[in-house]
Amino acid sequence: MEEKRFFIKRGYFDNALRELVFNQNFLKFEDKDSAQNLNTVFQKGEIKDFRYGIRWIKFELTYGREYQIFVRNKEEKTLKITFKSYFGRKKEILHKQYAEIVDHLWDYYFADIINDFINMYNDGKEFTIGDVHFTKENISLNISGMFNQKKINIAWENVRTKNYYTYFSIYSIENPLDINRGYNYHQDWNTSVLYSVIRTILRNKEIEVYN
Repeated sequence: MEEKRFFIKRGYFDNALRELVFNQNFLKFEDKDSAQNLNTVFQKGEIKDFRYGIRWIKFELTYGREYQIFVRNKEEKTLKITFKSYFGRKKEILHKQYAEIVDHLWDYYFADIINDFINMYNDGKEFTIGDVHFTKENISLNISGMFNQKKINIAWENVRTKNYYTYFSIYSIENPLDINRGYNYHQDWNTSVLYSVIRTILRNKEIEVYN
């Protein structure tokens, strides 16, 4: 896969052009200021989680947005890729850059992670994405009760999903009002991975159909 590069200006107080590199073997970002070590590098095999979203910049009125992308490795170290638009300046250009970076994270690193999970399911192995545990018979997830959370099992034939702009929801068709859980793309690690894995399984079972 061909190497891809971006040059990012993070904001008003950090106007340096910082290089972001997508390589089939590693991810590299010039996120430091030390002359001896400018870059954070994650090898592909180390990468395990990501999340992304837009933080609105406000002071009485909204005057900007910060595009935020976080990648985490198996040692729980986090690589932050952020950049800002103020008063709508370069909003279209920066939003396109943001979307392309998320797409490249998917293509270079997380597509393989998703395929590994699908293969594990097909082989009858159990695994967990976030707080959702997958088995051949069901999924289990934490549902908020009145006083605490409780873990609920949902048989595959009763699992349903709905996708929104900022979050992804899983619920039971038997009791959608009480048995449901939302996962936010910005706040919760690997919501996109969860979305892809669970919907692939549901589609293969012909439980849900997607456009």
